[in-house]
Amino acid sequence: MRDNERETYRIDMILMDEKGTKIQVSCLHRLFSKFERHLNVDECLIIKRPSLTANTASFQIVPNNQKLSFYYHTFVEVQDMGRSAKIKEGTTVDFIGYVGVCYNIEETNKKDGSKGKRLKLKLQDLEDVQIDLTLWDDYAKDMYSYMVSEKRKAHVVVVVHFGSVKTYKGKWGFSNNFDGSRLFINDNFDDMLLFKQKFLAKLSASTESSSHAGSYMMCSIEDEFLKNDVFSPIAYLASILEPKKVVVGTIVAIVSDKMWYYDGCNYCKSKVEQKFETYDKDDGTSDVRDQKLYQCSNKDCNGKESFPAAQVKCLFKIPIRVQDSTGTVTLTLFDHEALKFVGKTAKELIQIQDELLKTNDFPREYPVEFEELVNLKCAFVIKVTDFNIVNAVENYGISVVTTDDEILDKLNKKFKIDQLNVSESFGMSQSEFQTSGAECLKDSDSYTGDNTTPVSKDIVCELKQSSSDMKRNLDDVYLNEVGLASSASKPRMCVEKN
Repeated sequence: MRDNERETYRIDMILMDEKGTKIQVSCLHRLFSKFERHLNVDECLIIKRPSLTANTASFQIVPNNQKLSFYYHTFVEVQDMGRSAKIKEGTTVDFIGYVGVCYNIEETNKKDGSKGKRLKLKLQDLEDVQIDLTLWDDYAKDMYSYMVSEKRKAHVVVVVHFGSVKTYKGKWGFSNNFDGSRLFINDNFDDMLLFKQKFLAKLSASTESSSHAGSYMMCSIEDEFLKNDVFSPIAYLASILEPKKVVVGTIVAIVSDKMWYYDGCNYCKSKVEQKFETYDKDDGTSDVRDQKLYQCSNKDCNGKESFPAAQVKCLFKIPIRVQDSTGTVTLTLFDHEALKFVGKTAKELIQIQDELLKTNDFPREYPVEFEELVNLKCAFVIKVTDFNIVNAVENYGISVVTTDDEILDKLNKKFKIDQLNVSESFGMSQSEFQTSGAECLKDSDSYTGDNTTPVSKDIVCELKQSSSDMKRNLDDVYLNEVGLASSASKPRMCVEKN
């Protein structure tokens, strides 16, 4: 008051009743001595004879156009009321969470036509509940600057004061309010320090803690490719023991004997399975309910335990054959990346095929829209999982794909892709090269100009032909593999089974 920071004009509070309804309350400085002992967070009160006025504040903490004011004749006493309220969308809340993933900052278009910034994060609490946080404009810039800073701490905890509860496509999340919110990042006040201490203790006790290096910053597409210092041509994929590598190749075909979609969980996108529920009839027998229910196959999913067919999401899993100068491999293009190229959802394409069936027109093995993928030169970031390594299966899921000419050109210059020769190690150490079975590959390659395709050493010896008779292009190899039905389950090279 009076431009003096040491004098307080009033204190504002948020009160909530037993039904969860909230209202803003003010207490002027002259009445502090009368009510101060009751102005405590989490105190339950009975308030008699307050004054009800219009809420003319520029920033309204709760969606209520009226507020209460304490005045001289107001009576307050402590009362234990308990709590049973559910939080509604738009409610103003304070929240704290550990940053599991921070995604790349994005440009947005506002309703007034101006540009804005948006940053999405995935938060986790001490009970392993995960929820999305969306930060806008200056809040997004501040958070992103901290996350990409070289000096930032590995484990990041955030607190948002006066944030907001939001829903998007039925999924709950948090965001900052555009006015009035405050963002704290790895600050040193007691609540944040205690939360971080408990979370890290829980993390260190977890069996998966060794693989969790800290809060993860999701790179931009360019960073995903160009900051990856290890490159592997297709011929050496079988020797990869790391979780992620870059592969450059051309999509030469769609695998037509495999399903290109699946029924997925609306929460975590894992495969769903039909769940049968039984009930007891009046005659003492049991029967299965007619309503189809589904459950997620991911035991760690935080979605609903069971849900009706209407909530099952149809998602892409397009199997494609990718080729470079060293060989071919099957990769799986999942929903998020597939939508960039196809332009329609899996559900829309299924409906189109169903319409063809009604006209007695036999549908294709896969939608015609997939033809847009064939002959595209792409760079891929693929997932090599424990399943691939343990079971020696050479069929990989795609994390990120790009057809950006500039990125492809930079990759080509960085790894000299146009000069690939299967006898080189391509950035692998000498020990990795020797243990991967590369010597066998080097002795048993058939060459077509600069292109090389690995073939069995036994076959080479058995044919006893000149090198000119043995030359085959990669299309021939691909057709032979399809004929042998090995397109989707080509075995990985492994030392034990070699």
